[in-house]
Amino acid sequence: MVSTAANSEALPNQMADQLRALIVRGTLLPGEHLGQTQLATRFGHSKVPIREALKLLTAEGFLRHDRHRGYFVAPLELEEARQLYKLRRWLEAELLSTAEWPSEEQIRQFYAEFDRVDAIDQARDFTTWAIALEGLRLKLFDLSPQKILLREATRLWRLTDRYRALMPRTMAESPERRLIDALAARDRGALIADYMEARSKVEMALEQAFANR
Repeated sequence: MVSTAANSEALPNQMADQLRALIVRGTLLPGEHLGQTQLATRFGHSKVPIREALKLLTAEGFLRHDRHRGYFVAPLELEEARQLYKLRRWLEAELLSTAEWPSEEQIRQFYAEFDRVDAIDQARDFTTWAIALEGLRLKLFDLSPQKILLREATRLWRLTDRYRALMPRTMAESPERRLIDALAARDRGALIADYMEARSKVEMALEQAFANR
């Protein structure tokens, strides 16, 4: 049986996951005030785990805290997005440059998972698509032994999810298929080049999305 202490520790993380998903989907809008009493009523929990969840999301950058007014959904800012994506580019390129070549079985699994992700209609079910894509991406970058860098990369994925949601849902946003092809061919040059090309397209689309707001 799970102890009460374990449940009390897990609940704020669960609340944070739910709130994060609402922010990423745009249900909770930038600048929106998040009252602890209202959230406690909405989720059917006391204010204690809600407060801890809000602190977690503030530390992650999803929320801003004003000691007098409370918690607010962080605004979407172009300069922040530029810096986050720049950090992603550095970290992910390093992870790919140090990735160990996968086995033939791993390659088959990567292709199968890519096909499952590609079959999801991101225009209709963006959240499911984004979660599935992150799962595949994690497996690809986990080929690198640099696990601290991988941990930071996954943190950045969460922070850029809000910005990715601004971009057209039909754009070929991620280079996973070409990355798998390069991994299968054991071609490091193509692996890095394809990644950089795809990143540039995403960053250009982001700039355009802000220009169109």
